[in-house]
Amino acid sequence: MRGVATIATATGLLLGLLLGSAGCSDDSSPTVGSSATTDAPTADEPSTTSADATVATTSTTEAATSAVPPPGSVYVALGSSIASGFGISVQSTDCGRSNRNYPNLIATRFQLALTDVTCGGAIVPNVVDTAQGANPPQLQAVTADARLVSVTVGGNDIVYNGTALACADPATECTAPADLEARVAGVGPALVAMIDAIRAAAPEATIVLVTYPREVPDTNCAELSLGDTERAVLQDMGARLQEVFVDVAADTGVVLVDPYSEPGDHTGCAPPEERWVAGAVADDGFAFHPTALGHEEMAALIADALGS
Repeated sequence: MRGVATIATATGLLLGLLLGSAGCSDDSSPTVGSSATTDAPTADEPSTTSADATVATTSTTEAATSAVPPPGSVYVALGSSIASGFGISVQSTDCGRSNRNYPNLIATRFQLALTDVTCGGAIVPNVVDTAQGANPPQLQAVTADARLVSVTVGGNDIVYNGTALACADPATECTAPADLEARVAGVGPALVAMIDAIRAAAPEATIVLVTYPREVPDTNCAELSLGDTERAVLQDMGARLQEVFVDVAADTGVVLVDPYSEPGDHTGCAPPEERWVAGAVADDGFAFHPTALGHEEMAALIADALGS
C-alpha cells in the first residue's frame, strides 16, 4: 500500500506543477508553487535548422566514444519526471523516481554508484539553486568525485507537459502558453548556465544531456486525446524544445543523447511494443511521459554514446 500511496501523492503534486501554467480556459487548474513558476530569462537564443540539429547531435555523441566510467564510479542523475520514470513501478519517493528509470538502468549496466535526485515537476532552477518543496537544489548532490552526470530538464520551464495534459482534458480548451516565446528564449541560456555549474562542481565528469523523446507525431490518433489544432501546438512546442537541446549541446560540448531524433514513430500513437512515450493514458507510467520501454531505449542510447 505504501507504493500506491506514494504514487498517488506524487501524481497529485506533479499534476499541480504541470497543469498550473498551461494555457487553457479551465480556471480550476491547480496553481503552480513558487519554485515551479520562476520566470524564464528573456535573453535571445540563436535558432537552428533541422540540418544543423543533425550535425550537432552526431558530433557531440561521437566525441564521447571513450567516456565509459570505470566500475564503482560516482554517477549523479539530475532532471525532471522525464528522467525520473514518473509513475513507472516501482516508485521510491514523492518525486516519482522509478527503479526502472534510465539512471538506474545505466548504473546497473556499468556498475556505477548512483545518486538519483531526479524529481517530477523540476525546472532548471530546481537543478541549480532553487529548492523544490522539501528537496534541495539537485546540484548539491553533484560532488567533485562524480565521473558521470546525466540530465533531462527544461520542458517544465516552457510548460510543455502541462500543456499536453491540459490539451488532453476534454473539459479544457488549451493553447500554448501566452509567454511561450520568452520561455523558449530563456531556457537555452538557463541550460547553458546549469551545465557550467555542473562542470564547476564535477570537473572530471562526463555530462550527458538527454532530450525528451518525441511525444507527438505528425498525424493524430485517438490515443493522444487531442484535437488536430492541439496536436499541432504540442508538436511545435516539442520541436522548439528539441532545437534548444541541440543548440545547448553544441554550445557547451556536452554529450547529446537524442531519443527525439530516432527514426520511426515511438509516440503514444505507436503500437505498445514500440511506444517510448505514453499517450493520454498510461498502463504503467504517466500520460505523455516515457514508458518503461522508453527508459530502456534511452539507457541504450546513453550506453552507445559512452562507447559501450
